[in-house]
Amino acid sequence: MNRLRNELVVYAGRLRVDPWARDIGPAWLLIRDGRFAEIAPGRTRPGEWPDTCASLDLGRAVVLPGLVDSHVHLTESGDGAGEDVSAARTVSERVELGVRNARTALRAGITTVADCGGPPEAVFEVRARASALPDCARTLVAAAPITTVRGHSWRLGGEAPDAASVRELVTRFALAGADFIKVMASGGGTPGAPPWEPSFPEESLRVAVETAASLGRPLKVHCLSAGSMRTAVAAGVTLIEHGKFRTAAEDGGGFDAAVAYLLAKTGTVICPTLSVGHHVLAAPPEVSGDAAALWRRRHPYDLEDFRHLVESGVRMVSGTDAGWRFTPFDALPGELRMMAGAGMANREALAAATIDAAAALGMGDRIGRIAPGYQADFIAADADPVDDLTALDRLHAVARDGQVVR
Repeated sequence: MNRLRNELVVYAGRLRVDPWARDIGPAWLLIRDGRFAEIAPGRTRPGEWPDTCASLDLGRAVVLPGLVDSHVHLTESGDGAGEDVSAARTVSERVELGVRNARTALRAGITTVADCGGPPEAVFEVRARASALPDCARTLVAAAPITTVRGHSWRLGGEAPDAASVRELVTRFALAGADFIKVMASGGGTPGAPPWEPSFPEESLRVAVETAASLGRPLKVHCLSAGSMRTAVAAGVTLIEHGKFRTAAEDGGGFDAAVAYLLAKTGTVICPTLSVGHHVLAAPPEVSGDAAALWRRRHPYDLEDFRHLVESGVRMVSGTDAGWRFTPFDALPGELRMMAGAGMANREALAAATIDAAAALGMGDRIGRIAPGYQADFIAADADPVDDLTALDRLHAVARDGQVVR
């Protein structure tokens, strides 16, 4: 890891400023105070640039924006430990775990992560620590997910019995410094809160939408059933986490074309988190236990439902749910390959992890592309991921805010 510098000059053998750029060629990047200051195409370093600052020659590597994982849980372990184990951890233990996980993410080229729910006292401290450590991913946090009484993830501290309580929690978390707000519109993996059961009524979700907007905070809403998505969209939600079609039968029969049409018509964005099932099935059987049988049924249907959503024109951003079940914090490159294998073009999947993810988080003017004024987050691969997404597994350099960590 290099020492802190105010200026850095980087030579890119091929520069991809964003996934939609059609021509990539050699370029020079001048980074000043953690941001891209100037970009000069060509092989010749501009003569007027300072010649006393540090430089990094990336040869023929393809340099592109750092990746964004829009859905992680930094204070969870990703080793299959249940909620009881997680709840028993102290705040200090959760913070140390969160910092380690943010470090793992950055080394994988994930320069920004969005923590979608944890104990507020822990996740705020993780964000502060990660911000001060150049080898950790930039961390955005939601505080505790807002859920019904004994709803999904209720132990994290976000129970709300009614619309007034929803408003109070959204306000409290935003004023405490949450970067965005997370609400559970359906059950999930918490015992007693099955995913096919909707949580909040439309009125409560509308209160969350309006309060978050009034406080300038993006709102992410967890939906694992067609009914919960229908209610969320009716309430004005525009960013849905997971976007699954779970039913009590778990037979894959829950896909609803009318809901897919509604999502596409309203421009609602889905963060699909396909990695969860993949990593449950990749875990050793003696570790995954009963979860493996459940996800052997679910995962193929999730991939097929994702394909139908893409074909319907639903917009996607990338997120892995890292920390939940067996999902590791370096899973995003694999998530993008699953998205591409289930209906998206490579270019679209890469956009879902850069410019589109940044926009959904309200940071489209700061991260997600290489341009003057943007945070100097970049990765360097041996090939262009638009042609070969496996290139994201072969990184030669990773930098957050101009600080090179590998």
